Amino acid sequence: MYLRRLDTRKPDFEKLNGMLEAMNSLLNGSDSNISLEALLSFQGDDGSFSLFESGDMPNEAVVDFTNTPTYIASAMLMKEYLGGNKAVKKPLKKGLTFTVKTGFRGHGYDALETEINSLNIFVRGGLRQFLIEERELCPSFNCLVLNRLHGYNSGLINGHTKGPFGADYKKDWKILKEELKMARRLYMAYGSNMNREQMSFRCPDAQVVANSYLPDWQLKMPHYANIEPREGDKVPVLIWEISDEDERKLDDYEGYPRSYDKRELMVNVNGKMVAALAYVMTDSYKNRQDIEAYPGYEDRIQQGYLESGFDLADYNPDR
Repeated sequence: MYLRRLDTRKPDFEKLNGMLEAMNSLLNGSDSNISLEALLSFQGDDGSFSLFESGDMPNEAVVDFTNTPTYIASAMLMKEYLGGNKAVKKPLKKGLTFTVKTGFRGHGYDALETEINSLNIFVRGGLRQFLIEERELCPSFNCLVLNRLHGYNSGLINGHTKGPFGADYKKDWKILKEELKMARRLYMAYGSNMNREQMSFRCPDAQVVANSYLPDWQLKMPHYANIEPREGDKVPVLIWEISDEDERKLDDYEGYPRSYDKRELMVNVNGKMVAALAYVMTDSYKNRQDIEAYPGYEDRIQQGYLESGFDLADYNPDR
């Protein structure tokens, strides 16, 4: 078998790079020295496809020869799964779960470049289609990817596109933003956008999916509604499916990214955990003393609670 784990104390970089090249060829659909069956049998119990035996490794070796081959192999399994091969579902989920643990971390000096390269590996495996169609397979992976994209988009809008060492990632972020543009996504409303009349006006393509509670978060009311982490608390939410045009309109209504920023959060929808978009107030907007909510704002939220099947006793924002 061409794939094999090498001794961390005696790294043979020619063999390591050869295995990476073979894995990339398999993902690209070109001639490769390895087969899908060989790839599947190579997966470790932890979900990784590390090219090293277990043992202490410097961060650079972990990134290059544990994380990167896991991304390539997982992207290959994603491609197979989206193509109809459901037999790879379990190893795909294991690979994506391991990926979440890595956080796409890279080398210190080029961490952002490593992150971009890692995402582009998954783009080759059909990441955009996966994010749209496979919300339940590994929602923590979807959360990780979408939060990276939210960060890129905020940086592009605010003009903050340079890394800590001066490299400008504007072009790379723009490309990824377009590559992973989602026609439809889940959106989590916790304030006045729970009101159906308001949402029908703001976002005519939006469809109600379910009501739910967002655990370990608290509803706050500095002036307009906001949510903040708080262990043991929960926030009533209404889950919508929205179009990309709806999302653009919400960006305008929510004052994104200066008044509210975007966060992808995990929430239970009809018994399944999924990732959903939420708008979370920025510190600068939250701390403004010159803003008051318009008359009837909280009445509109409470009407949304009733329409969504919640009791008004659930409406208890911290002020």
